[in-house]
Amino acid sequence: MAPNLERCAPRSPYAPLSEQFPAVAARLVDKCRAELPGQSGSYEYNCPLDRQFFAAAGLEAEALREFIATGADDNEVAAWMDTHAKMPEEKIIKWGRRFRVNPLWHILELEDWLHCRWHGRERR
Repeated sequence: MAPNLERCAPRSPYAPLSEQFPAVAARLVDKCRAELPGQSGSYEYNCPLDRQFFAAAGLEAEALREFIATGADDNEVAAWMDTHAKMPEEKIIKWGRRFRVNPLWHILELEDWLHCRWHGRERR
């Protein structure tokens, strides 16, 4: 289930993991899954953007990494995040909406596109 991020990009930061986690979460899950077997390439789990998400949701990066390492699928990860989030659902959704309207984050999409072009692969 781990993507090889040496050859492709993680999901877009705009790809939702679930309704409660409308931004960033799916991307950081891909990066974590790729990092576990050493296939993260230039991508890093728990980077500054991931840490912003963790702060907004009230989640711990290492605890999530341990759960993802069990082989949990996206639905199981979303359920785990929902159960362990220390912030109210409304606050997490509001953070995701603010993230989505900030045009500066589109730079990540350009970076992913360049990464895929450089490695001749499709986006995940």
